[in-house]
Amino acid sequence: MSEEKGNALSKVFCGLSTAFIVLSEIVSPVCMLVWFGAATQMQQDTETMDMMLICVACCFGGLILSLILGIVAKVKSHKSKWALVCIILSAVFIVIGVLAALFFIFAASQYHYA
Repeated sequence: MSEEKGNALSKVFCGLSTAFIVLSEIVSPVCMLVWFGAATQMQQDTETMDMMLICVACCFGGLILSLILGIVAKVKSHKSKWALVCIILSAVFIVIGVLAALFFIFAASQYHYA
């Protein structure tokens, strides 16, 4: 009975992990595009830029939460392949997000205001 309960709990954690991955990967690019749009206007809309930056940070937090949920699901059910996929996807998207953020920070630092 305990193994069945662990498998059921693992499936719940994997479902939540997958939901956070999908939500983060849909919302984050949209927020980045809105942020770029607000940043490139002649008169910059700093309120929108701040809100979109906070939204992208929340998406990054969602990916970290997804990774944690995937690890917990793998601990609950060692044979779960879904948990392993969630862990791998979360880790890959976190690395891609960090590299993209570093690139955008570098690109923004090269922009000279007139």
